[in-house]
Amino acid sequence: MIMGQVFMIILAAVLAVAPHLYMIAIILYFALIMGLSMYMARRRTAGGVPREEVLKARTLLKEDKAFELALADEEYVQAMSRQAKAMLYPLLLFPLYIIIFRAAYVLQRPAEAAFASIGVVDKRVAAFFVWLLVFEAMFALNLVVRKLTSGKGNVMAPFVPAGYRVTSKGIVLKGGFGQVIGFPLPKGSKVRLNAERNYVEIEMPKSGKIRLYSKKAKRLYEIISRYGLPEEKEEA
Repeated sequence: MIMGQVFMIILAAVLAVAPHLYMIAIILYFALIMGLSMYMARRRTAGGVPREEVLKARTLLKEDKAFELALADEEYVQAMSRQAKAMLYPLLLFPLYIIIFRAAYVLQRPAEAAFASIGVVDKRVAAFFVWLLVFEAMFALNLVVRKLTSGKGNVMAPFVPAGYRVTSKGIVLKGGFGQVIGFPLPKGSKVRLNAERNYVEIEMPKSGKIRLYSKKAKRLYEIISRYGLPEEKEEA
């Protein structure tokens, strides 16, 4: 949210001062976001345990076919299908985005006149606020659609890594920039076992749900409960 607001301010400034640099600003922004995301994901360890300790600790269980097991779970596949459909709705807003974007050129002169009436004669100031208004309108529209499509009955499907390795110090995930989850888990975390559907689900405060599929789900549950959450156990 914060980075989105900063980006909109930067883009509005670029369009007001040097509009020919607009595409360069967008490319640099996405490159920066991807770089920071990869860097932070690799350094961040839920649970506060140093990443190196989790990686070097003794391996207790390893699963390389977790996603294949997930695809055999009909309920999970249906949840992913609903989520995919919900993600398509923002794309339908593209025509509206074009209309809003073009509105900036219509609002440009009235804005310049309004600012001139209060003594601000620099047209770039008016252009900056017009473009910022346009970006905020698109941002707000996207938030509304996301809120409507992620409401009751459209709960986000849990993250399922393609594979993972459980050590005595935590869990090393595949498919998440090499992210690790350290033991013990953050306070307030929940661990649930569903032996029938072959998974253990971990729910951490502010981090959403991570579902680990395994043919040895009970063994996995025992390991995580013992090393990661010794005081709380819960079965789905």
